[in-house]
Amino acid sequence: MRFFLLFVFTFSFSPLTWAQYFDLDFNPSLVIKYRQDFMTSVKGHNNAIKAIVNEHVPFDNHLDLHIVSLERQFEQILSLFPVGSDFGKTNAKITIWEKPEQFIQAVEKAQQALQTFKKVAARGNKDEMRKAYKTFGTNSCGNCHKSFKKKQN
Repeated sequence: MRFFLLFVFTFSFSPLTWAQYFDLDFNPSLVIKYRQDFMTSVKGHNNAIKAIVNEHVPFDNHLDLHIVSLERQFEQILSLFPVGSDFGKTNAKITIWEKPEQFIQAVEKAQQALQTFKKVAARGNKDEMRKAYKTFGTNSCGNCHKSFKKKQN
């Protein structure tokens, strides 16, 4: 009997038992902060690619790492804008939540632009890479920021 009571008591207070309820405390401000940090990371990979392509740094062997990282991040961007995270200190425009189809199309366009750049980068020609990178920037971050990000003061 003691073993049974010990088992029930231990299980009742186990973190695994209660972990499923922790997501009930949705905090939009923390989601916004995470989203901003995530986008800062995207910007970091993008700037690293730019430095490599423009031959400002001698890390050509890092190019694929940054491209693959952006691929993975682009796959998650849509999840960063859940319902209820459209207020507070955010530079995201309300259009994201009001016209989600347009936002989805913009993210897909960014993913396609990255794939095109990746193919050009695989060939290794720096002149082609610079042109492809510029097109990638216009069709990815630049395109999305124009429609879905408020201008910062």
